[in-house]
Amino acid sequence: MIDDKTFNAVLGLCRFSISGTEQEHFKNQIGDIISYVEKLKEIDTSHIDPDLGKTITVNDLRDDAPGESLIRTKLEELSPHFENGFFRVPQIIEEMEEKK
Repeated sequence: MIDDKTFNAVLGLCRFSISGTEQEHFKNQIGDIISYVEKLKEIDTSHIDPDLGKTITVNDLRDDAPGESLIRTKLEELSPHFENGFFRVPQIIEEMEEKK
């Protein structure tokens, strides 16, 4: 079973807010998942090749070639939160730090 402190930290990271009965339900489910993973750790995999199923691929990345840039005025029209050449997004990490 997962402890309340860890469970609440996970909820905070996920930005979830759930009722008390839902919390118990999800805590039980997370506990079941952790128990299953613990059972998987008990399996002896020493005889299994770690490279089993691994494929060797050549670099599949695209060529690094310069392309046409987006026009700044068009970006400003598309986004309601565009300031000084940057997109303005809500702060997330700072908000979480304040809740601690």
